Amino acid sequence: MKISFPQDFPDRLSPMLVKELRQGLRTRSFIGVFLTLQIVLGIILLGAGSAATSDQAGSTISNIIFIFFSIAVIIIQPMRGMTALSSEIKGNTIDMMVLTRLSAWRIVAGKWSALVSQSALILVTIIPYLILRYFFGGMNLIGEVVMLILIFISSATLTAITVGLSASPSVILRSILPMVGIPLGAYAALMMILFSGMGGGGSVFDFFSLESTESKIAISLYITACLYYGFFLLSIGTSLIAPHAENYSTLRRVVACFVTIAAAAIGIIYCDDVDVMLVVYYLIFAPIFTISLTEFGTLVPPVVQKFNRYGILGRFLGIFLLPTWATGVFFCYLLTCIAGISLFLVRDSYINNDSIVVGMGLLSGMVFPALLVNLFKMYGPSRVSNYILFSVASGIIALTLMGIAESLSSKGLLWLFVWIPPVSMTMTDGGGINDDALLVATAFFNMLYFAIFICMAARNYRRSIRELNHSGS
Repeated sequence: MKISFPQDFPDRLSPMLVKELRQGLRTRSFIGVFLTLQIVLGIILLGAGSAATSDQAGSTISNIIFIFFSIAVIIIQPMRGMTALSSEIKGNTIDMMVLTRLSAWRIVAGKWSALVSQSALILVTIIPYLILRYFFGGMNLIGEVVMLILIFISSATLTAITVGLSASPSVILRSILPMVGIPLGAYAALMMILFSGMGGGGSVFDFFSLESTESKIAISLYITACLYYGFFLLSIGTSLIAPHAENYSTLRRVVACFVTIAAAAIGIIYCDDVDVMLVVYYLIFAPIFTISLTEFGTLVPPVVQKFNRYGILGRFLGIFLLPTWATGVFFCYLLTCIAGISLFLVRDSYINNDSIVVGMGLLSGMVFPALLVNLFKMYGPSRVSNYILFSVASGIIALTLMGIAESLSSKGLLWLFVWIPPVSMTMTDGGGINDDALLVATAFFNMLYFAIFICMAARNYRRSIRELNHSGS
């Protein structure tokens, strides 16, 4: 019986994925990473196996495999996505892709899935080395397999970040920030994993063996966070290249609302620490605030008609779900109300002044950059990049001012800059600062930004609806 092998990719695969895979597998960067990893692992593993004692050989081989695999898929592979969309934008080929009936989401997802598929190929080549490591004994099979999967999921998320940001017109955002942030983030994550895994006296793989409830919860939350952030970063890239008629905002906001409600319900039932809930809400809100408050599209009849067909209910939901920055303001404040109510329902919790200041500081820290973007009348895709740059700049300014205040042994200087949201959070650790006065000042500026942004959003939304109705008539 003659066995036939497929000569090409099946037709069921996305044409964008097939195109990117064909090109990606032939690039020197992938071939270099792939061959270098195999050669280095082969040489080092043979040397480690012959030089190490029988008790140490297994752990030595495991460490070598995971270190080099992490370098390949967590640092090198995601960085290849920094030019995924920018090269298409510079070459003016996005419009030609759209003419082939490929949506913006399929274009971005195809770029991302091609890079992730190449990382999966590298993952498959690691299996023979794990089989070799098994014969040295002392292998925590579940722990090492789970860690391998988590490294791959982390790689997919980081790739989503670089691919999504590659559509940004800012060179700093799409190139310099990932080149600096990914290595530093990978190092910080490695240190966190080592400390958390060895905190109980065991190896790092014991933490990933799913033997304790804490490890199961931590790993589940980590995977959920990777999925959430991966989706939103790809969505940012999609919005930057999509035409106005393609509405991706509604799905994003529905997902964010569902995640917020789920987090509120879980927090009310199981959590007893308000500070933990503040961190969770900030991690949930950061991506949706970033993209919702900086929407640069305009309302078009096909999108609005989909809401209007449901009558009063559809028009009411459109106030929160239509793809404009004005409705993004309404939606983000809706999420804030959900989070704020849940914080007061957390069982056995006491909300002190510092927690309130930190909570309002985190909220205004996400609103203040968007307010600047709209006050300076920035338009187009640069709104997103400017928002992120304003956020980073305000954080750097706050840290610099805190360092100056500590060198002068007086935090009174920070009162002059309390209107910058992150500054108020640096004043919560004492240093002669009156807690009540800090709470009043933070609340004042928070409500001021809230009122200004709401007024701007309401005015913009009414004008957009009026222009749309006028053009329709």
